Amino acid sequence: MVKKGRSVPPPIKPMRYGILDLNTIQGNATLVNSELESKTLVLLAGGKASRLNSFLNSQGHVKCLTEFSGRLFLDYLLAQANSAGIEHVIILGGPNREVIENSVRKLNYPMRFSFPQEKVRLGTGGALTLTAPYLQEKYFILANADTYFSENPFELVKSQLQEHRDAILFMRTHAAQSSFHEISERITHAWPDLYQTPSYTYTGLSVLSSELVHNWPSLGLPPSCSYEKDVFNKIKIRSKFTAYPFAEIDFGTEAGFKHLEKVFKKEAV
Repeated sequence: MVKKGRSVPPPIKPMRYGILDLNTIQGNATLVNSELESKTLVLLAGGKASRLNSFLNSQGHVKCLTEFSGRLFLDYLLAQANSAGIEHVIILGGPNREVIENSVRKLNYPMRFSFPQEKVRLGTGGALTLTAPYLQEKYFILANADTYFSENPFELVKSQLQEHRDAILFMRTHAAQSSFHEISERITHAWPDLYQTPSYTYTGLSVLSSELVHNWPSLGLPPSCSYEKDVFNKIKIRSKFTAYPFAEIDFGTEAGFKHLEKVFKKEAV
């Protein structure tokens, strides 16, 4: 059901959900038999629209709270998460934590939300350590909160088997591929970070092992670090890289913003 005054969200294909066997150990629910479909989503939402300041005529604007066709961008993303069966959303909002939390509460989604407090800036990598007390599944989905997907990304990735990997990182390719395909280690080994990936583009979407966060000290990283560079270089030999022809839009630039504005106007009609 769509609330009055809100445009209809993008069409989302139904998805069949798996069965999670839970076992209670010392009061914490832990996943024990898993053909896993992760139902925990972590959103990196602390970014400000600094490159859009002059365009939006505002300073310090919270990027994921930008409005498109009368709805917050974060609302579109949460609608996709809810439709995909996500049950718990952990939002890493950095210094914007309170304003994001207030905005999310007003949307009245049935999902459970957590808003860890980041007392000092930890970067996109270090901020993941704040999620440790909240992670109860073996795996969780990590996504940037400033990227829109025409297909529901959470339905597409939540059932991807880990094969004893610490992470699956999802890339976009412009090649004519109609389904997921794995990228060879020979190609990924040469990548210095997720922003420098010839022939592929990181879509801002990963499935990570919770053990990676719980055993964070073993990575030997500084408290403040980047997920796309520092964490990536620590885990890439233990990761799987999967490409899919995602149709996604990052609205961090004026061109991206205008493109996304047209998409949402068309969908609203």
